[in-house]
Amino acid sequence: GTVGRGGNPALYRAIQAHPPNTINGRFRVTEQGEMIRQNFGSLEIAERSVDIYTAALLRESFTKHVEPKQAWRDEMERVAEVSCAAYRKTVREDPRFVPYFRQATPELELGKMLIGSRPAKRNPKGGVESLRAIPWTFAWAQTRMHLSAWLGVGDGLKGNDEEEKAVLREMYEEWPWFREIISLISMLISKTDFSITKNYDDLLVDPSLMSLGEEVRQKLVETRQAVIDVSGATEISGPHIQLMRASSTIRNPYVDSINLVQAEILKVLRSMPEDDSPELSPEMKEIKNLREDALKLSIKGIAQGMRNSG
Repeated sequence: GTVGRGGNPALYRAIQAHPPNTINGRFRVTEQGEMIRQNFGSLEIAERSVDIYTAALLRESFTKHVEPKQAWRDEMERVAEVSCAAYRKTVREDPRFVPYFRQATPELELGKMLIGSRPAKRNPKGGVESLRAIPWTFAWAQTRMHLSAWLGVGDGLKGNDEEEKAVLREMYEEWPWFREIISLISMLISKTDFSITKNYDDLLVDPSLMSLGEEVRQKLVETRQAVIDVSGATEISGPHIQLMRASSTIRNPYVDSINLVQAEILKVLRSMPEDDSPELSPEMKEIKNLREDALKLSIKGIAQGMRNSG
């Protein structure tokens, strides 16, 4: 499923990259909701998915796994600590973040549209911390920022000195588990789009919050470079590059257009009176309903285009 929620759409490699002694011929997996139809939506696709599971498990039982060195474990502790601190500094400690998030993404609209099997929030009056994982990740995927998957990663991967940087490169080259994580982050970063996210900001975000959007995009640039430095790659997509190029060539012209339309719809809907307002006439209510239907279609179209979105 979605990388931002701990999933891995690259199923075969994910199983192969598991740490030693964690499978042993038995494997239990949770398919995130959006992946069920994608992986089991037809008999042919379901058969192919089971084939991948079976082949990966059989191959894994004959694979000699890499035991992580203590230096790698220590470096992962540092990366996790630094990344988590950077993530929280933006999401929980910056007072601009919550209003920016709610203006720059369709998060509030997702909660009203009853998309999904559960409420968008555990606590209807809570902030970002009360959001369920799906709308949190889904909202950022809609604007092509995918922030929940990469924020903080760049800070952790920078390394404080040349020795730490050398350890990170060694981990990437010799530790399949770490290499797969970096590859997944590379794939998500390659799906981000600066011009699309900036268009949402330009149309929807209060000028007093625009600076945060610029800061977040700058963090994305730094994260992109940190990932390239660790992997030694010349393209951010990493091993996904050929697939991403083919996919992007086909999808992006359509998804880009939907993103532009969605941002305009959100701007217009947010300028209209609330449903219980006396200013909302029957004619205006009908127009509003049509625009909300159009917004739902745009959400579905972008989700399908992004493939691993929520």
